[in-house]
Amino acid sequence: MKVHHDSDIDYLSIDFSDEVEAKSEYKDGVIVRYNKKGNVIGIDITDSMKLFASSDLMTLQEACSFLGISESTMRRRIKNGKIKYQKEGKDYRFKKSEIIQLAA
Repeated sequence: MKVHHDSDIDYLSIDFSDEVEAKSEYKDGVIVRYNKKGNVIGIDITDSMKLFASSDLMTLQEACSFLGISESTMRRRIKNGKIKYQKEGKDYRFKKSEIIQLAA
């Protein structure tokens, strides 16, 4: 895995493999890159300082987007005790530092 941050353009790139990108999806400043089989091979974050400088907590949707996984996968990991979380009413919240560590 490779992690690269370019502070000049405020861009964070996390490569999980060296495979060729077949497609990518962009949402809310996060680009998820896929290989031709549909597996996540990397994540790019535009305006990374804005993302990480804001609140220390992420919503379920934000964490899923960052990790490139579905909400059902995240809920399964929560149920199996693989991801630490906090509850605010019915909503899950995750520490950004722990979500970043999961991606590493």
